[in-house]
This record gives sequence, C-alpha cells and structure tokens, in this order.
Amino acid sequence: MRKRWTAVLLSLALLFSSALAMSTGPLMRLHQIARGHTDCYLITVEDTVVLVDCGVDTDVNQSAQPLLDYLEASGIDHVDAHFVTHWHDDHAYLVNTLNERYGLDSTVVYGASPLLPPRFQPLAHGQYRQLRDGDSLSIGPLQILCVGPESPDVTGENNRDSLNFLVYYGNHRFLFTGDWVDYTIWQRHEHALDKIDVLSFPHHGLSPMCIKPATMRHLSPRVILIPGSGANEDKVKTFALKECSLKRYPRFYSCRDGHVHIISDGTSLWSAYNVEPGVFPSGKLVP
Repeated sequence: MRKRWTAVLLSLALLFSSALAMSTGPLMRLHQIARGHTDCYLITVEDTVVLVDCGVDTDVNQSAQPLLDYLEASGIDHVDAHFVTHWHDDHAYLVNTLNERYGLDSTVVYGASPLLPPRFQPLAHGQYRQLRDGDSLSIGPLQILCVGPESPDVTGENNRDSLNFLVYYGNHRFLFTGDWVDYTIWQRHEHALDKIDVLSFPHHGLSPMCIKPATMRHLSPRVILIPGSGANEDKVKTFALKECSLKRYPRFYSCRDGHVHIISDGTSLWSAYNVEPGVFPSGKLVP
C-alpha cells in the first residue's frame, strides 16, 4: 500500500512539474561578452534584442570587430533598444557603429542625459530618449524600471551619472549599473531592489567605492557579473561575501575565462561559462 501511494504521489509531482514547465516563458539569454576592459551585454528573448553599453578602449585602440563578429555569429540582425549607462568611450563608443548596422526606424537609444551628446548625432536609425529615475517601459516581454541616477540634470559624462535600471523577466530581476550605483537607490526603490537575481557590478569596482555596503546588503543578488576583464574580481568577491545576506551568498562570473551566459525562463535561472556565440547550453541551475 505504501509503495502504491508513493507511486501516486510521484505521478502527481511529475504532472505538477510538467504543468509548471509548460507555464514558463521562452528563454531570455543575457550574454556578458568578453571584451577586455570594456563592457557589453546582449539580451535576447526570441525576436527581442537589447544591448547594454558596448564601447571600446580607445586608449589602446581596441577594435570593434570581435563584438561585431560575436553579434553576427549569434544571429543578431536588428536591435530594438540600446541602453547606454554613460558616455565614456568604454561604454558608449560603438553607439553609431551598432545603430548603422542593426538599427531600425523603431530602435531607441536610451541614456541618462537629456540629449544625445553631439558626437553621436545624428543617429542613422531610430531616436534617442532620456531615461529618468522612476521611468518604466516595455520592450517585447521585458519590463524596464529606471532606478537612478536621482538627478534628472546629469550630463552622462561622469561615473556618478551612470544609468541604473532593472530588467524584469518573469519572476527575475536584473540590475545594470554602469560605473556607479546611486547611493540612495535602495531607499527610493526598496521593494523593487530587495534581493535581486542578477547584478552587473559597477565597472569601477571598489576603487573608489562605487557601491555602498548598505546598498549591497539590500540587493543581496544571487549572481554577480564582474565587468571588464575581471581585474577587481577578488576584491569584489570579498566585499560581496561580507555584505550579502546570510544563506544567500552570490555566485560570481567574469569574462576572464570567456563569454558568460545567464539564462532565464522566468521562473528558473541557469548559468554557463565560456560560451561560444550562437551556442546555448543549459548550463548549471543557480540555487
């Protein structure tokens, strides 16, 4: 009798699991693309394509070609939205190059400054829009909430001007920060930023201190993406492990060993290291 009830319970569990799997959405893929000292993130959900930052290190004459090759190998043929956290070359230099190649009339470039800087005008396609604290919008199945900077008068030419915004997909929240996290971010958006899923750590690492301990404790992310080449990786790990909530220690990734993918169906989160463009393994389930 006990074995029979065990079999029944197992069957019900399998049915429940199947029903849950059927209710999940298409896969969202967040690519952290290995670009040396620069930052570039690609987000895809079916036909929706979003870029975050994408620059070059002009101090060492870094080439744009590896990024263009990666996008081509990933099957990208358009960009719906391009979020630029601030207008430093290592985050913004390729705005026009990417807009000319992948822009549509409907493409929008978003930034923290009121106007697109003159050196990026005019865009070949689409338009520019300022994103301000508290603004929300939809891009395909993605929901976006701007959570900083607090001042609407930023120029986008300073680290502290960095655009901070959340990307929602299903039950998951991804926070992008550029070079700096607004000090008052969690006080203004306490509920939205409580124990997020993925944090793109500020590019300037911890010298100078670009994210306050209180903010880190509130975010307590499950995954931390360390930007650039991962030069500050050990410092970031030490800081985050000290400040994050107990029993929620994050998993860390950087592009030191190649491209990184974070994959979400809206309910479960997977991670994969050193992934070639156009290849999408299931990776490991993030606890």
